[in-house]
Amino acid sequence: MSTTTTTAPTASELIARAEKLVPLLRERASEAENLRRQPDETIEDFKSAGFFTAMVPAEHGGSALGLSEFADLVRVLSRGDASAGWIAAFLISHSTLLYRYGAEAQGEFFAEKPYGLTVAAAGPPGAATPVEGGYSLSGTWRFGSGVLHAEWAALSAMSPDGPLSVVVPVSETEIVDTWHVPGMKATGSNDIQVEGLFVPRHRTVSFPAYSSEHNEGAALTEYPLIGYPMNRTLNLIHSAVAIGTADAALELFAAGLGKRVRMQTQQKQIDEPITRQTYGKAWDLVQVAGLQLHDALAHTDRVYGRHSTGPASLADRARINLGLTGSGQKAFQAIDLVVRAAGASIFRTGDPLERIVRDTQVMRNHAAVDFETMASVAGGALLGVGIGDYAEPMF
Repeated sequence: MSTTTTTAPTASELIARAEKLVPLLRERASEAENLRRQPDETIEDFKSAGFFTAMVPAEHGGSALGLSEFADLVRVLSRGDASAGWIAAFLISHSTLLYRYGAEAQGEFFAEKPYGLTVAAAGPPGAATPVEGGYSLSGTWRFGSGVLHAEWAALSAMSPDGPLSVVVPVSETEIVDTWHVPGMKATGSNDIQVEGLFVPRHRTVSFPAYSSEHNEGAALTEYPLIGYPMNRTLNLIHSAVAIGTADAALELFAAGLGKRVRMQTQQKQIDEPITRQTYGKAWDLVQVAGLQLHDALAHTDRVYGRHSTGPASLADRARINLGLTGSGQKAFQAIDLVVRAAGASIFRTGDPLERIVRDTQVMRNHAAVDFETMASVAGGALLGVGIGDYAEPMF
């Protein structure tokens, strides 16, 4: 297969543009929370920066980022605001979901531009009833992060032929306003509902094949990530956002520390050895989290890339999964350290550290960063006793 060149921004250019947006994302964070979605200006900034073509194949004019490059971009944007980083990550990466479809569907998805702003929601799966030319789709899907900015919805459904992936225009769905939460408010992760919606057959595929390296689109592109199992492309997002949020917590804590005086001693907190030690521990945790995430992604490339020597073993997958969930957990631990050291004053409304507390309380309950469960399952894999009743395709 020939190598395609592209004039799209390089990874370093995209990350430099993200760095410039960090102050703006922090300024807009309160407005975004009030809107319970990202401001239109932020979505336009992402578009202008070239982020939405970051994970588009080079032959379609995209930057075709690798996993580690994508993680670095998400980390920087999340340093500005966790919700903004979360939405950017999903809208950027979900174009790869459309590129996993066949040529006819891609012709529809990319008729006007080489990316599609896409929301993905898997559960609970809807019902797809066969009709002439396709399926009649009904269901309600939860946690539609980015649905308020999306053009397409990639949904899961059960049919008499087995589980399917289906893609429908968001304009043909009903968005149900359910995202009333204490943290990550600006992700607008509302429910998506349809009733008896016709979906043409070319926008439906068998989910097991679609989510695997055997998807139809992999043969149509030079972009390696389209040939990775789907969970290897998407599951890194949660930890990358967590680490970027921890970066922000370290910065914000350090910026305010010189003003803090301990009431009982009238001593500046920055002069206290325990405060310095706490910050050092938190900094170390974030460094280790970043290294662990990159190790997991590098191993993913070795195992699933085009130079792979064979199927991924359970031990390979254990290493990757522990790296992803473990890095997220370490980021949350770092945030907890600096938050406890920051004192009660941060809980006054509007303090950005207070927002980080609420955001991470919601983030850490996501299954993708459930380290305790993954440690148990992956530990079994590493000990050679299997993964029990854990769903093997999700491991």
